[in-house]
Amino acid sequence: MILEPFDPWRADEADLAGYHRVMRDSLAVDEPGEPAPTFEDVVARLRNPFPGVGPAGFWVVRDGGRIVAYAYARFPEDENSHIAVATVVVHPESRRRGVATRALRALLPELRRRGRTVIEDWRLVEGAVSAEWARRLGFRTVRAVVSMSMEVADADRSRWPVGLPPGYRVVRWSNETPEEVVASYAAARSAIHDAPMGTTEFVNPQWTVERIRRSEAGFRDDGVEQRVVAAVHEATGEVVGLTEVVVLPRDPGTAHQGDTAVLAAHRGRGLGLGLKGVMAHWLVEDHPALERTRSFTHVDNEHMIRVNHRLGMVTERTELVVAHDIDALIATMG
Repeated sequence: MILEPFDPWRADEADLAGYHRVMRDSLAVDEPGEPAPTFEDVVARLRNPFPGVGPAGFWVVRDGGRIVAYAYARFPEDENSHIAVATVVVHPESRRRGVATRALRALLPELRRRGRTVIEDWRLVEGAVSAEWARRLGFRTVRAVVSMSMEVADADRSRWPVGLPPGYRVVRWSNETPEEVVASYAAARSAIHDAPMGTTEFVNPQWTVERIRRSEAGFRDDGVEQRVVAAVHEATGEVVGLTEVVVLPRDPGTAHQGDTAVLAAHRGRGLGLGLKGVMAHWLVEDHPALERTRSFTHVDNEHMIRVNHRLGMVTERTELVVAHDIDALIATMG
């Protein structure tokens, strides 16, 4: 079995179907209850990776010509340019044969060649075979997140606030921050640095106006709808809190929660709940076919977990972020 590069734009239908088979059948075992991805959905994911995590790379492992595993990596930039976010997924029928270990061993030199010194895997389900495999290889758990979701059809919309506490007003926009608030919005986004992150080496961006504009341009180029609801402090006219959601063109039925942050001086006043409630109403008004919202929150962020539950979100599972030094892992694996 050999790990080989995989180009989702040039792959023929048989290889794309093989990749789909591995992802579909693995999800059924590792994340039971998750909707089975269709062939079209998997191809769309491959060709349009989730935005904001840097360039993507793809590899597959074949057994007698048939794809039995794949490796997937993202290469963050700027502050996180030393990290490779990577995972190896093996079809259930081919597990416990050393396929994942051999694939990872072959992948590591490529990650190192791209200047990466740390590998992190972001979505290992707690208690799953993959999490135990990573532990045996010496990966350490650096973060744990709660996966939460809300089915819009089942939601009690009366639980969603329609406004903010006195002294604050709502400003909302899609894909382009109004010029009059962009500077204070960039400053407010830095409040996310207070959120629990475990011991992962991945750090949230240092937001500037230039970086905000660059991020927005990237979303527009990818056809991603980014929505922001901000709290403006009436006394100062500055943004002091925000919540962000993105809707991907390949999955218009799902809204993915991004950052929610409130400046320290304005916490404890219900701004986070109010911002998320206003966002929920706005989303369903403009997207009547919206099916669900999804969120990932650090297990230690008990306040935000409570806020999500008050809005009607339910906890699905706990997922682990694991990490390893690449050179040390290469030495260990031989």
